[in-house]
Amino acid sequence: MQELKGFRKMGKSLNYAQMKRFLLIGTLLVTAHTMPAMVRTEARELVPTASKRAINLARGAATASNGGLRIYHPARCMYLNPTNNPCLTKRDAGGYEFRFQGGPPGWEVIGIPPSVNSIVLVAPDGRSVVAESHEKIKEVSLPALP
Repeated sequence: MQELKGFRKMGKSLNYAQMKRFLLIGTLLVTAHTMPAMVRTEARELVPTASKRAINLARGAATASNGGLRIYHPARCMYLNPTNNPCLTKRDAGGYEFRFQGGPPGWEVIGIPPSVNSIVLVAPDGRSVVAESHEKIKEVSLPALP
C-alpha cells in the first residue's frame, strides 16, 4: 500500500485509502454545515412561504372534501411550485384562489376525464381555507374496450 508522507495518525502513517476517506468525510461535514443555510436563503427568495402553504392547504382541503386519496386525486398542477402555476388563478389581498380539476387516482395518467371541478380560496397568510366549492362534472361515457 502506498503511504502519504507528512500525514501521521497517532504515530502511524495514513495509507492512500484512509487519506481519501478522511478528506471525503471532511468535505461532507463542511458541505452539510453550509448547505442548509444556502437552501433556506434560496427558497425564501424564490417562493414565499405563504404561497407554498396555500397550495398545500388547498390541495389537502380538496382531497379531504372529495373522499381522500383513495378516491380522489387533484390535478397535477396542485403538486407544482405555486410560482407561475396555472391552478393559481388569483392572488391578492383577499388570498389565493386555486381552480383545478380532479378525479379518481391516476385519471390524468391513464387519460380518463376529470370528475370534479374545484375552487379553493385560501387566506393571504396561507394558513386557512376561506371558501371552497367542489362541483361534480357530468359523467362522460367512456368508449367500449375492444
